[in-house]
Amino acid sequence: MVATALRLLASIFQREADRPLLEYIKAHRQELLTSFGLDPLEGLDGYDLDEAVDALAAEYCRIFVGPVGHLPPVESVVLGEGRFWGPSTETVVNFYVTRGISLPEGSGLLPDHLSVELDCLAILEERGHHQDAKAFAGEHPLRWLTDLIAHVKARATSAFYPAFIEAAQGLLTARYGG
Repeated sequence: MVATALRLLASIFQREADRPLLEYIKAHRQELLTSFGLDPLEGLDGYDLDEAVDALAAEYCRIFVGPVGHLPPVESVVLGEGRFWGPSTETVVNFYVTRGISLPEGSGLLPDHLSVELDCLAILEERGHHQDAKAFAGEHPLRWLTDLIAHVKARATSAFYPAFIEAAQGLLTARYGG
């Protein structure tokens, strides 16, 4: 259950929302509302599915990609290390290597991207390595999610990304402390 929720959250931040993801969310809207206490589709009810996908693609870019005022969901950037692949990235990579966790091939994502870190936690949960997951969450995503949440809330025009970023923080905090 926890691993499934982590993988869903990882898919939300991996790239712009697409039609299959939005269909899944619509089909499980009530379950997500019950689980996370937030309605991620609030403000998108007036859109048909294709319009919602387009609106969320534009929002994803405005929040995370650019060209101005964006903040990538990448630990080294959010922590202000001044560049991609900063010292925190190296720490994340070392954690993955020592735990036998392979990075997703061909994704183009940095090891300290939020979606990769959430996938790492899902893998650890699936393996039954709760203590490793707790240590990783405390040393990595829980250290920088609050700053990312503030940015997302300031830039978002719908409830979608704020709902899911708060859900991620809530799940990590409830499961691993923080």
